[in-house]
Amino acid sequence: MQTNQSATPRSIVLAQQDVLLRMALADFLRGCGYKVLEARSADEAIALLDEGTIPVDLVVSSVELAGDGFGIAKWLRDHRPALQLHLTASTKRAVEVAGSLCESGPLPAPYNAQILHRRILRLMGGRRQRPHDEHQTVAKASER
Repeated sequence: MQTNQSATPRSIVLAQQDVLLRMALADFLRGCGYKVLEARSADEAIALLDEGTIPVDLVVSSVELAGDGFGIAKWLRDHRPALQLHLTASTKRAVEVAGSLCESGPLPAPYNAQILHRRILRLMGGRRQRPHDEHQTVAKASER
């Protein structure tokens, strides 16, 4: 298992309505060195992102999420277009739709947590880590 070696842990919003799957993935990702913010619905995930108190580096969301998993992708395009998104799915239709909403396409369920971690590393690889105060400055500027 490759670990996240940065001084400040990178943050991930993990949006998954299945509590057992969410807990297992969150524990795994924390073990990889990430700060994980858990959401059980699209509304919870969007509220975490919109609140902006913790800078988020990546969103991992199920397309079957309560409240519309695809809605998170659409919200990110409108409000946080630079924020990376990784969708997970288990149905064929969801996989096809999700493929158009995120760069690497969805990871079909059941999925291997290590494969998910490799995709997260690849998505975050080209991005520099944002300092907390830079995120807050951007958030404050958008409030004006």
